[in-house]
Amino acid sequence: MPSGNKRRKQQSDEDGGEGGLDRRRVMQYMAATGVAASLAGCNSGGGDTTTSGTTTSGTTVSQDEIPSGGTFIYGTTGNTNGLNVFRVGDGETSARAEMVMDLGYVRESPAYSDFLPLWFEDMTVEQPVNQIDIKLRENLQFGEGHGELTADDYLWCIDNIWTADWANFTYASEFTVGSNEEPIQFEKVDKYTIRETIPNSRPFFPYNEPLSYMFPIPKAIAQSYVEDQNAEGLAQDNAIMRATFNGNLGPWDLKRWSQQSVMEFERGEDYYLREAAANDDRVPEIFTEAPYFDEYHFQYFDKAQTARQALQAGEIDATFIPSTQVGSYEGNDSDNLQLYQNPYRSWSGYLGINHRANGWSQLRNKKVRHAMAHIYNNDFVVENISEGRAATQNTLHPSWGPYAPDDPVTFDGSIDKAKELLKEGTSSDYGYSGDTFVGPDGNQVELTVVYQSGETDDLRAAYLKQRLSQVGIALNQETTSWTSLLSNYFAPGQKASGFSGTIGYGEDNTSGGPYNPGPWDEVVSGNSWDFMLTLGFGYGPLTPAGTIASLFSEKGNFNAYGYTPDENLAAMRDEAQTAESREAAQSTIQEMLLYLSEERPVIFEYNPYNYYAYRNQVQNIGESPPDSYWKMLQDRSSTRMFFSNGSSGR
Repeated sequence: MPSGNKRRKQQSDEDGGEGGLDRRRVMQYMAATGVAASLAGCNSGGGDTTTSGTTTSGTTVSQDEIPSGGTFIYGTTGNTNGLNVFRVGDGETSARAEMVMDLGYVRESPAYSDFLPLWFEDMTVEQPVNQIDIKLRENLQFGEGHGELTADDYLWCIDNIWTADWANFTYASEFTVGSNEEPIQFEKVDKYTIRETIPNSRPFFPYNEPLSYMFPIPKAIAQSYVEDQNAEGLAQDNAIMRATFNGNLGPWDLKRWSQQSVMEFERGEDYYLREAAANDDRVPEIFTEAPYFDEYHFQYFDKAQTARQALQAGEIDATFIPSTQVGSYEGNDSDNLQLYQNPYRSWSGYLGINHRANGWSQLRNKKVRHAMAHIYNNDFVVENISEGRAATQNTLHPSWGPYAPDDPVTFDGSIDKAKELLKEGTSSDYGYSGDTFVGPDGNQVELTVVYQSGETDDLRAAYLKQRLSQVGIALNQETTSWTSLLSNYFAPGQKASGFSGTIGYGEDNTSGGPYNPGPWDEVVSGNSWDFMLTLGFGYGPLTPAGTIASLFSEKGNFNAYGYTPDENLAAMRDEAQTAESREAAQSTIQEMLLYLSEERPVIFEYNPYNYYAYRNQVQNIGESPPDSYWKMLQDRSSTRMFFSNGSSGR
């Protein structure tokens, strides 16, 4: 495409939309510090639907003047495990998948009706929230000859994949409501309309409406795997791994994918949202010709520092900036770079704790975890490692969130108190020999922290090691890749030593999902560990009950840690999510958050701010910092950005 070519608004069959992270369901934000959540331009968009131009660098550019062309390159240290629209379980996979396939909508405020319609042209909600009618757009097309995306495709996937026992689908539980796991009823109203009938009130709709964050798979691709009940075969199918059937359903098409090298996307010429923007007043005009780059690449680097060097050399267009490096980019116009700050990242960084049988047994005692909260002091991490570019957290909720407790349990970092708690909380065969904390064998207690090496996490690990040494405990530091962190350390997939029965919960040996197939004393990860950095979790700041239960209820689908709470967090989640109103749910949610604050199943640290550096040629990256969480959601989109002259200049 010629440099500077302008795509003008027109009435046509072209379609448009956006890729997004924040519109994924909360549990799909399992992500690395500064990795998955930092895929530039992948956050959900939306924007001001009342203006016809876009504001960049203080100048309003009309739709007709937006230049298009060039290849945008984002530098990342993330993994390259494809798009896998069947096995989306982490933030990075979600981000890549949403480059090629949109979802139902992007929410723009807490109001039921305030959303940017993407695949869902409309949603009608009956009060109390017990029936929802979803109307699909009539211009949604699968690729490779698979035809239209209609109500039948969703219903077939619900019955045959998403809720099927054999598929072990990560989000199967989202299709039920309440402590009795009553199924939501789905029925076809007409070719493009699906009706959901909910057995209980669901006051947090639309945040927990399941169809809005699912990727339908054409029946022709999945049928043979369904008949054979072959989940692994479906997950490894080339069309699934590459989402080659995406048709006009997303802004980009996968062009080239080279493991541990690059993932290249090219502009989808038939993107459905362009037609919608030309005819639907709720869709901002900027989408009539979006996306504006010819191609969008993820360039993979083994080190974040190498990515930043490539950015400064003009070889790439954007990358994530860790908080420890932000100072060198602030106000630095000489490098032809601009900095974007997002303080509304709905993500929690913490020191993960292994409660399963291949972790240190004493960590299952709350007093020992309290000792660790003194040792690994979150105020120190925020002020000295993150250099104040984060907000301290003492539970699984951001300080700016609507349910942030006024009086969470806090720890002051006292080494003396930590030693006292260690002595009180460990069994009688542990204790101090001089300044050394020893175990039953008389040797010094030696623990292991695993993480993906990076500037911030290297500092976090070094701080943990130094502080543990002050209480007489040794620490081994193991670094690994993001993929290995998930598969070999986080995900429990092997029987625990000494256990020979059938893995699962209860008499019928049910599974909580691939990240929690059974209790802590039955199933463990392939590699043993005690503490984990790098991996944190995102949440819906307006619906934290679901994330809490997912992570920390005994059978929670992401309770890979094996934590066993005294409180029935799943029942509390159900109470909150089926309350008569959001206001009625507030006390239950705050009770859950305060319980986590006191229990410390993990050592809560911070809600980190996200920083990205862009070359100045990249325009429309969003207001920095945004003035609200909702403004952040609306501004960030790979489809809104463009080069100032229609070319990267490389």
